[in-house]
Amino acid sequence: MNQFLATLVIILLPGIIAAVICDEITVHRKWTSFRFSLYALVLGILSYIVLQLIYPIVGAVNVCFEYIRWKDLKVWKTPFSVNPEIPVNEVIFATILSLPVAFLAAYVINQRIFNKISQKIGVSSKYGDDNLYSYYLDTVDWIYVRDSEGGLTYQGRIMAFSETDQIQELVMSEVTVFRYSDSKELYSVPTIYLTKEMGKFVIETISEDYLEGAKNDDKKTSK
Repeated sequence: MNQFLATLVIILLPGIIAAVICDEITVHRKWTSFRFSLYALVLGILSYIVLQLIYPIVGAVNVCFEYIRWKDLKVWKTPFSVNPEIPVNEVIFATILSLPVAFLAAYVINQRIFNKISQKIGVSSKYGDDNLYSYYLDTVDWIYVRDSEGGLTYQGRIMAFSETDQIQELVMSEVTVFRYSDSKELYSVPTIYLTKEMGKFVIETISEDYLEGAKNDDKKTSK
């Protein structure tokens, strides 16, 4: 690796860290190497932009770095220099700032901010980058999971879920298990882990009205 590439990798360190954090805390399809590199580049640039905005503000209040001016951020010139030098302080500060930048980016992705805006103004109807399984479960609370092959129906609350190319996983709490054929209640458990091949689950949302009615029936029975 020559000096230029080594310098470029170090300069992109804030973006790499931010991309790793986003990858861990967002719900999305698996990123390709190209997409990860693109996110690292964009988030790295955002980290340096935030740093560029902070420098003159800090200097203006005479806290520190009072010698720094807007034009003094050297990282913008480094990739175009014949003999590039690493602006160590800028890389360190941008790396620190990459943490809040990553959290903000993750919030935008998880809350689908751009998708919601585009839907409101009629630009796009795309719901997000994740698959329908994750999207649906992320929008509901109490559900029925019907397993016709196993002959059971599970009623409970979503705790966690995930999906791979082969299987779908689901963890539920406050679970009541029914026989699939006639809906006879069999037993209850605090939590349950379910896993099936892709498409083997049938998942239904339980309405709030039904839940309220069931709670009222339980109270009457207990009396």
